[in-house]
Amino acid sequence: MSKKNKTVLIIILAVMIFVVVFYVSVPVVNDLHAKRVADKLSYLPLPEDTRIAEKTSAAGKLWGNGNGIQYMGAILIESGLTPEELEEFYYEGGIEYCRVSRQTGKEITVTEHGKYSFNTEISSDDFYIVYALGKHDSFIIQLFSELDLRGH
Repeated sequence: MSKKNKTVLIIILAVMIFVVVFYVSVPVVNDLHAKRVADKLSYLPLPEDTRIAEKTSAAGKLWGNGNGIQYMGAILIESGLTPEELEEFYYEGGIEYCRVSRQTGKEITVTEHGKYSFNTEISSDDFYIVYALGKHDSFIIQLFSELDLRGH
């Protein structure tokens, strides 16, 4: 094999390795960013007689049209309070970025696109999803949001 052929082969292999690493790393970084949103929610104070049943996150095209990834973190809570009381609790606690909705089954219905669900059996009307969206708060997150194929 000539020196020129070896060089071309090395360049092709390097490009292939770069593409594979990039293709794997982009979704992983985006999933970790969504997980951080869920972790942040799970560290919030809870109202009295309220417990976290489960935590989940999603990175993908969750709402609307266009390109790019959106990040959602969510906790499933069980509480005797109403959705309005729960939202008031979080809002008065200075946590304006989260929303609360009654959860009636395993499927998460607050997103427009994708199939997301909890593992927990919903056994009463006292289950709520508390969710928040992650921000594109750095150049890397913005770049990876645009490059993730799940957002196209």
